[in-house]
Amino acid sequence: MGLAFMLLRIVSTLFLVGSIGVVIRLYNSLVLIPGRQRSKLRKQGIRGPPPSILVGNLLQLGKKTESKNSNVTRDGKQAITHSCCSDVLPFLDKWRRQYGPTFMFSMGNIQVLHMSHPDVVKEMSAYTSFDMGRPFYQKQGLHPLYGEGILHANGAVWAHQRKVMAPEFYMDKVKSIMCRV
Repeated sequence: MGLAFMLLRIVSTLFLVGSIGVVIRLYNSLVLIPGRQRSKLRKQGIRGPPPSILVGNLLQLGKKTESKNSNVTRDGKQAITHSCCSDVLPFLDKWRRQYGPTFMFSMGNIQVLHMSHPDVVKEMSAYTSFDMGRPFYQKQGLHPLYGEGILHANGAVWAHQRKVMAPEFYMDKVKSIMCRV
């Protein structure tokens, strides 16, 4: 009887220590690490909407915002615009107006840095290394479906595909296509 009781105490102690370890690890990865990342961005002057614990700004992403009649002219007519960002992603448009062209938001425990300043985007696309792209774990499940297409390629493969496709998007070719439509 004493051996079974001692074995039960050892197992329950191991279970308790393991559970505490899991809770500490979850707290670290879901609260502390994202908090440190946000703190580093705030020190650089980058602000953003305050996240909720565990879900970040995901609840705000799903909310529909009131559309401001920004496409209506003074005489009440509907203006034609090619900007659909405010209709498709209203939360990004709202945050861009509130926090400027560079801001951060959270998707769960992942911190996202949003940059919409054209000069910064141009600089990033021109001078970054070819190693930027989807992480391996994200590509792994989609590879059979997409292969090494331009949307999922990295490195030299992506550079080659972009070089091949770039002439097709020159302004004169795009205009000629639009004239035919």
